[in-house]
Amino acid sequence: MRLLLPLAVTAAIALTSAGAAEALTAPGGVLAAGSGSAPTAPADCTGAGASDFDGDGLEDSAVGDPFANPGGLAGAGAVHLLFGRGESGKAVTVPETKAGDGFGWSVRLAKVDGDGCADLLVGAPYADVAGSADAGAVYVVYGGPGGRTARLVAPEPEADAHFGWSLTSSGTMVAVGAPHEDADGTADSGAVYLFGAATPGTGRRISQETGGVSGNGEVGDMFGWSLAIGRLGGTPDEPDLAVGVPYENDDGAGRQVDAGKADSGSIAVIYDVREPKDEYGSRKWDLREVADSQAGDRFGYAMAYAERDDVGYLAVSAPLGDGGEVKDSGLVQLFLASSTQAVTPLGTLHQGSEGAPGEGYGFSLAFTGEGGEGEVRLAVGVPFDSGGQGGVRLITMGEQGAGRLVTQSGTGDHFGWSVGFSGNRLVAGAPDRGGAGAVVLLGRNDTEGIQLSPGTGRIPALEGAASADFGAAVG
Repeated sequence: MRLLLPLAVTAAIALTSAGAAEALTAPGGVLAAGSGSAPTAPADCTGAGASDFDGDGLEDSAVGDPFANPGGLAGAGAVHLLFGRGESGKAVTVPETKAGDGFGWSVRLAKVDGDGCADLLVGAPYADVAGSADAGAVYVVYGGPGGRTARLVAPEPEADAHFGWSLTSSGTMVAVGAPHEDADGTADSGAVYLFGAATPGTGRRISQETGGVSGNGEVGDMFGWSLAIGRLGGTPDEPDLAVGVPYENDDGAGRQVDAGKADSGSIAVIYDVREPKDEYGSRKWDLREVADSQAGDRFGYAMAYAERDDVGYLAVSAPLGDGGEVKDSGLVQLFLASSTQAVTPLGTLHQGSEGAPGEGYGFSLAFTGEGGEGEVRLAVGVPFDSGGQGGVRLITMGEQGAGRLVTQSGTGDHFGWSVGFSGNRLVAGAPDRGGAGAVVLLGRNDTEGIQLSPGTGRIPALEGAASADFGAAVG
């Protein structure tokens, strides 16, 4: 089921036995989208940080384990919440998860209901919905005392659409990618759905055939493979949506198939998406507009956004791009926007002569604005570095050079498969470390990170079950 990117190395998935766990499920189980009401804000959520799920004043982390087998259900998946620096944790499941759902494929901690505590978003893109196999779903587990859960699904679930493959949020808005949806009758052209997660209702659908959206829906484009929301040149204080289309051909204007540079990739920036429109404003970027492009670059494979001091930063990867003239070593394109400037290219990052073909530089991306005054840092996952050992590049915006390389891993770990930040603390996944996978937590000034796996320390294993790819997603 790990259908991510056929780079030089394919990671093996091994199942091992694990010990007991404490499962976290919200009272009342899962609510259908649109039912229920937003919870009353608990007092101890006041002043909680951006990723503080339980309101204790410490930033938390979410780790996906989408191929775990809770309750003996192979590939049903699970998520672990790691509190603080991993001093404790809880396993998160939902009652109706079925074998093969992939719960935990995508994860994100974000404040979506306004109570002050962070909430947990979890993608299960292989879940069956309303009789449609692998249509996909997203679960919202609301943080703070007395939380609840809600399920988001496409208004018209489609078999094999894989809704929940990607997700992001800004305030109460949640965006969900369904890149395998046969949007507008075109196989695997892809679509994105927007929800208000404080009181979830019917999702609003955007595809390349939506009025004003740049580009054309073509077979296999995978519109929605990656997502970011931020201020990217639309109306000030209104959210804009960036959509990765890494399997789009660079074939010029108009609807074409099997033409141009196959799978070169692109992104679409769609302005002012808070409210539905008959006609959106948008801007499309092909890689050739900012760097040399080739077939198979996969521009738009991963994206990340951060904002600080009226400046928005968007990072977009091409993990098979020719970084520093090293073929297929990978590159990351930076864009900048502000309240007075539309999104514009800022610069291209790569490993230069240190890069090697197939390393996957940019396979995963994450930003943090926490740290020194005016400092924004970018984490770039390089999971196939050194024959699959992997690594993470930490880069401070405004500084020159390739940045600091973190390599706390062993052969075949694929460290950097996923990256995220909890405050100013890096969280990086190594899903093929050992039999269960692992994450490493690295503080801003740490030289050695904290390695965590289910069943080690105070991080519980799954009750009567096994983890298989812990660290495949972090958020």
